[in-house]
Amino acid sequence: MTSYQSAKEEIKSTADIVELIGQYVQLRKAGRNHVGLCPFHAEKEPSFTVSPERHTFHCFGCKKGGDIFSFWMEYHGSTFPEALRDLAERYNVTISEGFSQAAEKEKAAKRQNLYKINEKAAAYFQEALKDPAKGQAARDYFKKRSIPGEIVSEFRLGYAPDEWEGLVKDLKDHNADLDGAVEAGVIIPGKKRGYYDRFRGRIIFPIFDLRRGERVVGFGGRVLDESLPKYLNTPETPIFHKGRSLYGLHSGHKAIREKGRAVVVEGYMDLLALRRHGLGEVVATLGTALTSDHIRKIKGIAREAVVVFDPDEAGVGAVLKSLPIFLNEGLRARAVELPGDHDPDSFVNAEGLDRFLELLDQAPPIFDYYLEKRLAQRDSDVEGKVHALKEILPVLSALRSSTQRSLYVRRLAEKTGVREEALLSELRTLDKNPSQRGVGRGLKERVLDPQTGKSYGDLQLLNLLVHHPDAVSRLMECGSTILISDPTVTQIVEALFQEYRKNVTVSPENLEDSLESEAACIKLREVLIGRSYYSEGEVEQAVREIERKAYQKRLSESLKMAKGDIEGLNKLLKLKAQGPLRS
Repeated sequence: MTSYQSAKEEIKSTADIVELIGQYVQLRKAGRNHVGLCPFHAEKEPSFTVSPERHTFHCFGCKKGGDIFSFWMEYHGSTFPEALRDLAERYNVTISEGFSQAAEKEKAAKRQNLYKINEKAAAYFQEALKDPAKGQAARDYFKKRSIPGEIVSEFRLGYAPDEWEGLVKDLKDHNADLDGAVEAGVIIPGKKRGYYDRFRGRIIFPIFDLRRGERVVGFGGRVLDESLPKYLNTPETPIFHKGRSLYGLHSGHKAIREKGRAVVVEGYMDLLALRRHGLGEVVATLGTALTSDHIRKIKGIAREAVVVFDPDEAGVGAVLKSLPIFLNEGLRARAVELPGDHDPDSFVNAEGLDRFLELLDQAPPIFDYYLEKRLAQRDSDVEGKVHALKEILPVLSALRSSTQRSLYVRRLAEKTGVREEALLSELRTLDKNPSQRGVGRGLKERVLDPQTGKSYGDLQLLNLLVHHPDAVSRLMECGSTILISDPTVTQIVEALFQEYRKNVTVSPENLEDSLESEAACIKLREVLIGRSYYSEGEVEQAVREIERKAYQKRLSESLKMAKGDIEGLNKLLKLKAQGPLRS
């Protein structure tokens, strides 16, 4: 009979049983376990229990239970070979057709050999760090970066001396399999003969297996100077996959479960600095973008992720790339942007953990962060809105849930002032043309056209007047109604201005009695109930923008009327040169 044992064990060591079952059962933490309503029989109180420590589940009601394969077979009604192949595909484990029991044992032995080689390499790097001469530069670096000895010991940090064959010689002395060391990624075969070390002159960060935290699956190395590449990781091996590994998860998963959140940073040193200051629920990517596998690992043990990105263009781009993954995986995510040129390491050392925690607690949803960042970068003008929409609409198009898509379209319409119908039309275009070549061809026209995009100017102005009444006098003085194309909005704004002329103060919620149409009343209520498009710090910029647009439109219309009147035209051209009264 064909043995599947090696593939089965690899899948079980890779998969997170809480994450896997959590895709199908709503689980909540209850002590060391997770509980939920059993999917195999009707119940009102949860008796279905998942133990992440034992990697098993059990229902105290119907008595069904077992490992992830038992769950998969019961839930999907599949056989064991079908479940094995389904889960192997899910976790990128290759199963050879027609392999024998002997071949299975050989494969398992090879994996164990890779673990042993990595352990020997980790020990070598640790000893090199302690060496009085060889490790001095690395010890000085840790001291400079305020990384104490207990953190060095906990994470088994090491140093790879700047030698071509330091590790090679050590492995030979321990009679290690050098070809296996090549497969483990710690040494490289020479072009003509022999081997040389992959990591040289670098601080070493061992990366540990999530299931058995004592096993080293790979390494990350950082240079001590400014040479490139700054970071170097173990290549893909049978036991190490960068897109599935999160640095620090082996020791941080308990804190993540307790806090209900995972703080995701980009670098090894960022994580170590935060751990030194007492933040346990932090993990780091290994120089790669967040993947579905990363988020599934987090999702199994946390209710949300808080991602700390760099504030540069690459960081904003990382937000955009991670957004659909978070949304499709159903994990709530928020984003933190640190002030100035800080990264988590420098910020927590300068400002302390309490200040960092404040930023985590205040972090906006990742969707809002991205959108506000993009619109702020482009001054929220028409071209800026079009550019942001051309980036975000393909992301929304990729969402599997139509309900999610509708909710985010509504949020996008609120933030940009573009009608939902226009955005949905663009999404339909994308659905027909997934290559994205068609996106945005009519978007600018939809934003500006009075029939399809009139809410851009109208609702922008009305929202400002209703939620920020201090701006009423200036918007009335500049003749802002010239920008309105919707008669319903014009009716509301004129009623508001009339009320201001009478009382100098305005209470928009009391305007309904003075409105002539039910449509105007409905529109006013919708704006009143909704939120302001602008923060207090953005109001002045918005008012100035409307003043500028109103001036330009009045001037444009006056120039058209003055055609043939040379004297009048010259006066208008002089007025244009002077610009609007406010600037």
